[in-house]
Amino acid sequence: MEKIRVGVFLFFLLILAVLTFSLSKSWRLYDGGYEVTVETPESKEKDNSPEPTDSLDLEDGNGKIYWKQYFIYPHGLVTESGGFGPDGILSHARNLYSISLKDGKVQKLFTHDVYIWDFFMGEFSKKSVANTIDDPKEDVLQIEKKLLIFAVTEDSNLDGVLNYKDHKFVFLYDPDTNQLDSILPTGFHFRKLLFNSSKNHLTLILGKNPEPQMKNQKKKLPEPPIKLHLFDYDVVSAKGTLSGSLEAFVSQEPN
Repeated sequence: MEKIRVGVFLFFLLILAVLTFSLSKSWRLYDGGYEVTVETPESKEKDNSPEPTDSLDLEDGNGKIYWKQYFIYPHGLVTESGGFGPDGILSHARNLYSISLKDGKVQKLFTHDVYIWDFFMGEFSKKSVANTIDDPKEDVLQIEKKLLIFAVTEDSNLDGVLNYKDHKFVFLYDPDTNQLDSILPTGFHFRKLLFNSSKNHLTLILGKNPEPQMKNQKKKLPEPPIKLHLFDYDVVSAKGTLSGSLEAFVSQEPN
């Protein structure tokens, strides 16, 4: 009887060890997306190559041909409903690869894996319904031959992982030049995409990053309200215009 109890105990101990090992992996599926362990100088010296179960498989059906010239392949794709894209589906990924159908060249968009919150072509129109009473309205985006990418590249909340809780940044990828540009002004992060702006203009609602708290602070202070700004980016001239914040006018109003 004693041997049976010891055997059962060792069996459950083995299961606990396996679960602990699995949860300690750098990649974890998290609420419809991926968490990415933030790289440290020490971790860069280690072997960070993808695990065998995380292969780059062109036959998995995740890649698509864009503009009849480029095959865009999302590494580690996970989808869920929502987002601002043409099909109403959020496409999370670790990285993106672009393969030219003209010369066969392969381009890895980000030098290391990040948390891609969503990506889609910059030129489309879609119908949206605000309620059951109004007629559907058409939302139009006219960014010619560019891939819009919304990605987390910094651990803004200092929890050790990159995920949807961190600040998102906006990138434009030009497949013809293989150029990936970060377009947001320093100190701001993405909040919302606005439709129906001028051709080759990307209009966004941005949030101003709060002042970082000290790491060794004993008590975490409550985060202040985020100040929102409009940002209009001219894709052709690669210049943006940042608005003031409406909160400045609210604070000036008499009681």
